[in-house]
Amino acid sequence: MSTILQLTPHDPLIARDGRPFGAGQGNRMRGLPWPLPSVVAGSFRTALVKAGMGDFSGDMPQRVMQIAVAGVLPTAGAKLYLPAPNDCVWDEKTDQIQRVRPIELQKDEGVDFPKEVEGLWPIRLTEKQAKEDFKAKSIPAWWPVERLTDWLTTKETSLSSNWFDNSFLGHPIQEIRDHVCLDPDRGAAAEGQIFATAGLNVTHLPRFYINGSEEEKQSKTCKNRVAEITLTARVTIPDTGFDHVNTLDIWHPLGGERRMVHWKKADSDLWACPEGINSAIRSTTEVRMVLATPAIFAKGWKPGWLTNGLQGELHGVKLRLVGVSNGRWKAVSGWSLAPPRGPKPIRRMVPAGSVYFFKCEKGAAAKLADLWLQPVSDDEQDRRDGFGLAVWGIW
Repeated sequence: MSTILQLTPHDPLIARDGRPFGAGQGNRMRGLPWPLPSVVAGSFRTALVKAGMGDFSGDMPQRVMQIAVAGVLPTAGAKLYLPAPNDCVWDEKTDQIQRVRPIELQKDEGVDFPKEVEGLWPIRLTEKQAKEDFKAKSIPAWWPVERLTDWLTTKETSLSSNWFDNSFLGHPIQEIRDHVCLDPDRGAAAEGQIFATAGLNVTHLPRFYINGSEEEKQSKTCKNRVAEITLTARVTIPDTGFDHVNTLDIWHPLGGERRMVHWKKADSDLWACPEGINSAIRSTTEVRMVLATPAIFAKGWKPGWLTNGLQGELHGVKLRLVGVSNGRWKAVSGWSLAPPRGPKPIRRMVPAGSVYFFKCEKGAAAKLADLWLQPVSDDEQDRRDGFGLAVWGIW
């Protein structure tokens, strides 16, 4: 059974990337735009043990690794927010929101895809959508689930820019702090011992405003310019020895620098699949998979469950990959406290927001609605750690 948790940070969170930081390695801690799923999973498992049994003796490490943790995602005003899909392009010249999609190659057209993905269609705009080149404008980073559902259940190729309103949210504001090392003999800063950390303010996210000048935006009150948010995560515990998760109420660190976060059970479930998704997928054979958290696949950008070239089966549905719109890969590593202790190998992640276009060749596409915000990464432990949460739609 799954439990939804509410997380409330006390301070800006440190979401570190994998670059070295320390004496002789670098004096600037660089941050990620959002905490990685594995960081959230590790922090929750530790908090759960401390709130109950208290230590990791015996088989406790193996038991907690079986707990599936998904998240974190922002919520504001009792609404769940999901990252922007990569198939949305904002045309600077026409001020239109364009939807890119797979378009089959025409006569005399070609691509330089490798042979192992022969048959993959390029993701592009039609000539009607964009008759000439343009520079794409930045789109909101976080979309309310209701608006994302609209995007996933319609086939309109162009929308007015007014479709974006202030219910959409931007990236968290990064807070840079400078630190010094004190010389104990002099009580002053040690020579050359200065470093900086970058934290994420995830108690508030800036609202997205499309109309008006920058001066008009700045003249709005703080309440109108930013949205107060909390974080949410979903945990699934197969072991009956962790029943105290239902009464969890604890302060516990999340991320670097031991920044404190309050963990407790949420009063409502915002992770359920919207009814509009069920209705749309039921009557189509063309489905989209959008990553809500970074995914890890054994074949890089390509899911390992596509075992026959571009074809594979997922949840009883036979799918054929038609096109992919993904961002540049991101690195994930870490430090293992379990034997053998030490640094974890660097792996490549497919970033959140990446879109996979499929055609259903056998089975009912409606079954895929059961996988709403469920992990699709290849490795079972990566799925338990929350990598590769996916949402579904049509194209």
